[in-house]
Amino acid sequence: MLTRVLGFADSSLLLISFVLILLYWNRLNTALKFFGAFIGLSFLVQTSAFTIPYLIKGYNNFWLLHLLTLGEFIFLSLFYYHLFKENDRFQKFIRIFLPIVSLLIISNSIFLEPITGYNSNAKALTQLFIISYAIYYFYIVSTKEILTDNYNKALHIINSGILLYYAGSLFIFMFGKIAMDIVEWKLFLIFNATLYFIFLIIVLIGLWKVIFKQQN
Repeated sequence: MLTRVLGFADSSLLLISFVLILLYWNRLNTALKFFGAFIGLSFLVQTSAFTIPYLIKGYNNFWLLHLLTLGEFIFLSLFYYHLFKENDRFQKFIRIFLPIVSLLIISNSIFLEPITGYNSNAKALTQLFIISYAIYYFYIVSTKEILTDNYNKALHIINSGILLYYAGSLFIFMFGKIAMDIVEWKLFLIFNATLYFIFLIIVLIGLWKVIFKQQN
């Protein structure tokens, strides 16, 4: 029951964020548009994951997790790519590893962890990259003069949410297969859904700042 409540709350926050992004798309720069694409994909996957089982009993929707894993890696990589548009070294890194890791994720879904099952390998790899992006962002910010405008405050908030969620969720997806044999899996689902709920609140605060307070 708690898992369903958290899932509904997460879907509601995703919907609000997605609607804000669509309504004020022109106010977003290229980096935030890719982040918006990530939010849009997350909303579609989350909604489908809850809706499809009610329409088709016994339907295996694990393929949605595989799709989300690939999508979040691509969109968040491009988000940070455009965020660091003046950092040639970082952009070169992403240009090299974006296609390589994407192919690894797809290959994993074909040969190692089929789309009918859990993709802990690809999920852990994706999260490690995203955590690295977020940490590197804070490193770059710490070496420069602190910017106080609302746009950069919003980026700090969104990046903090990304780091919090993906660092916390990494444990679940790295050790998911082992944990299912030791601990009730629903506990991990509840923990992840709670983390995701906090992440979405942080994201919504960041989007609100960049959309409505950018000119202040």
